[in-house]
Amino acid sequence: MSFDSEGNFTRLHNWEQDRLNDIGILSDRHDEEDNNFADGLNNCFLRDGRVGLSGALKMGGNQIKNLAAGTADGDAVNKSQVEGKIDNLKDEINSLLEENWCIGDIKASLQAANHGKWLLCDGQAVSRTTYADLFTLIGTNFGTGDGVTTFNVPDYRGKFLRGLGGNSAADVYTVQAEGLPNLAGWLQGAGFGVSGSDCDGTLFKGKGEGVKVDNTSSAGPDWQYSFDASAYNAIYGASSHVTPVNQAVNYFIKAL
Repeated sequence: MSFDSEGNFTRLHNWEQDRLNDIGILSDRHDEEDNNFADGLNNCFLRDGRVGLSGALKMGGNQIKNLAAGTADGDAVNKSQVEGKIDNLKDEINSLLEENWCIGDIKASLQAANHGKWLLCDGQAVSRTTYADLFTLIGTNFGTGDGVTTFNVPDYRGKFLRGLGGNSAADVYTVQAEGLPNLAGWLQGAGFGVSGSDCDGTLFKGKGEGVKVDNTSSAGPDWQYSFDASAYNAIYGASSHVTPVNQAVNYFIKAL
């Protein structure tokens, strides 16, 4: 027999055919078979591990069942060990991420409600005891809560957050109201239709028909002056209030 590296045995000689051919079983041929068979057994994978594998252990797509937990370097590990390690790594990563945030930090998120150590910035009243560090930081500047046991977190709904300084509000607690720069223009000339009259800014001049002067229609077309802020800048009239291009998110404050 012959033993190959894949763990397969094949016959080197056919003793039955030798007998039919009246061929004697020679000792050298017999020794060759015995040695090969012994080598094959010596290379078998034993349960107690006395013989190590000399090649890949082919499972043919089958599972290794009831594998004990690995305890030493080089041991195989089972599914529960891998899952436990993944959970531990998640906790470690989350802990590291939390260490990079400080009480009072603000983040934008697609989360919809309080989660973990974060409170939704919707003006809600929260405990002065549970969130003692946050209360020490912001106090009642965003609201006194019930005046005794609670205080309010910021309410950033419908607002843009802006860097403090420049022409912003004086502090982080004050809401700065909407506003637009003033619109201005000028008109010069002795009167409507007078040669040399001119205008600038949000005023423009054009021909009009039957322009009324003192509630009396003139006999024919005359110059008229109109006011239209959008003629000065297309941003005017595009909205009923100041609205930069935007998309909504939720703001949260680190509270623990």
